[in-house]
Amino acid sequence: MICDRLKVLLKELNISQRQFAMKINLDAGYFSRIMQGKVNPPDRILLLIENVFNVNKNWLENGEGEIFSTQGISLAKKQVLESIDTLTDEQVNAVSSFIRYLTESKDS
Repeated sequence: MICDRLKVLLKELNISQRQFAMKINLDAGYFSRIMQGKVNPPDRILLLIENVFNVNKNWLENGEGEIFSTQGISLAKKQVLESIDTLTDEQVNAVSSFIRYLTESKDS
């Protein structure tokens, strides 16, 4: 069942049901019912989970394959991008400089 795979996913991500629901803009009570298997999540919720957490659609829907998609942007990169929104312009410039330094160091 999808609710069982969602439990595995939450454990893998090390986040609570409430945090997970907030990340996909879903009411915590409704998500709790999904987690209990009382409600099947609609396709739009599954799509959000796949996109926000980079989850393999086949694993989420059928339990086949790896949990996380090998296509697209990784969860770690998504979290970095989301964090940038909370930074000041000065902090963004510092992060940008650091990234340039890392990419230049990698090339040499």
